[in-house]
Amino acid sequence: MVKESTVAAVVLNYLPTAANYALAIAYIVVLTRYIPLTQYGYYNALFAIINSIGALIPIPGISGAIAREGAIEYARGGDAKPYFAAMTFMSLVMAVIYGLIIALATPLYVGNGIPKWLLGTAYIYIGTVFIQSIAGALGLYLWLMGRVASQGMGSTLNMLVMRAFQVLLIVIMRNVYALAISVLLGSLTQLLYYLGVVKGFVDPRSGINIVRRGARGLLEFGFQSWILGYMGTLSFNLLMYLVYVYLGPGFTGIYGLAAAIANAVTALGPAVSTVMNSRLSQGLGIGMDVAKTFREYAIPSFIAASLLAQLIVLALPALPMIGIISGEYVRSIPYASVLLGYTPLAVIANVYTSYYWVIGRGWYALLANSIGLGLGVLTYIALHFLGIYMAIASNYLIYVLTLIVFWFSEKWSVRSINVLVIGLSLVLTIISSCAVPLFDPPITWPSTQLIAMAILLTVLYLIKPLPKALVNQVPGFARPMIKPFTRSEK
Repeated sequence: MVKESTVAAVVLNYLPTAANYALAIAYIVVLTRYIPLTQYGYYNALFAIINSIGALIPIPGISGAIAREGAIEYARGGDAKPYFAAMTFMSLVMAVIYGLIIALATPLYVGNGIPKWLLGTAYIYIGTVFIQSIAGALGLYLWLMGRVASQGMGSTLNMLVMRAFQVLLIVIMRNVYALAISVLLGSLTQLLYYLGVVKGFVDPRSGINIVRRGARGLLEFGFQSWILGYMGTLSFNLLMYLVYVYLGPGFTGIYGLAAAIANAVTALGPAVSTVMNSRLSQGLGIGMDVAKTFREYAIPSFIAASLLAQLIVLALPALPMIGIISGEYVRSIPYASVLLGYTPLAVIANVYTSYYWVIGRGWYALLANSIGLGLGVLTYIALHFLGIYMAIASNYLIYVLTLIVFWFSEKWSVRSINVLVIGLSLVLTIISSCAVPLFDPPITWPSTQLIAMAILLTVLYLIKPLPKALVNQVPGFARPMIKPFTRSEK
């Protein structure tokens, strides 16, 4: 069994997001100069519709269920290749269905006011869907063998190539077709990398027996994974679409950029969950204490999300000053700041959802997410006349309600040190994020943000909530930064 560092795996699965936002400096500069805000708004609305349709196609769900069974079998010394073939077979079947639906949904795009000249980006995306389906099967094969660091490297290369071509093609083409083409090229790079790592492929038909033999269990876990995996995407796209319907393409562009900035933090949840799920799935096969292992992921994830959100809020008002965001896009800064306040909630909800799915309680996780998403979206529909800040408030409501439902199962005690630290992290993050738009920025920024971070770091130093095991998994140069916040093992 190949062993890879847990922290390295988390970092490499988060690295696509980090690389995304490092390169996004150049991307946002050319985007805000060469692509009109309204055109960007229409593009976001179109792909909000396409991605919402994608929520009805269980591509990652069935494959994820097969990977979970494969990881358990592999941990027991079994052969993983038949599961690889089964994932490839199901991914290709679902990709064909998704591609046909995207093409046939053209009247839906036109009926929602999307300009016809923009529809070519949807057809380019059909090619991306097929490439991603094969790359996804290869990535899950690495995942079930515990090679989540290698899986993350493929995603990183995807992001690097995509961002590089976005910058280049925006300057050359000066329209949103540059975005669609660059996504296609990034996915192709990821596929080629995975083929090189796996060193071979399998006949998808050889996996049919796995699908047929475990159809009932795979359908149950696959359905759960499908729905749970799309909850975050679905909430994003539904709110994006509703902003387009109620406020028009201009505000859709503003909300889209604000949401993209917030995603720098929320992407930490899937990065952690990808690694955690692999470890826990294999742990189920060898009798590991999965609850203890889960806590070693959950607490550091929430704290890291809180600190990262506060750092981004600290940087936001400076972006227009140094020319990174310009023109009408500058209006997105206050909305992005407030939106960042909810991101630690999204991260911990994602990690809890993944944990419940792995241990076989996916239906409860589905209930929690459905209540949060349903009531959050309905609240925005009812109160949309309050403007774009109501869409942002709905994000908070979605994840607060989701975590409340989890509380009924977990019964977190307010006397717990970990719960108090998490609560303080959340409060300081919200104060930091709301201080930028609600008051006079020259007075509150950056003092409020710096004070909030100083308080949080001081409390973390005094309480030391991070597990000792974390120190041994980070590179040597990072250990002195982590050690003061870790507790001693007795």
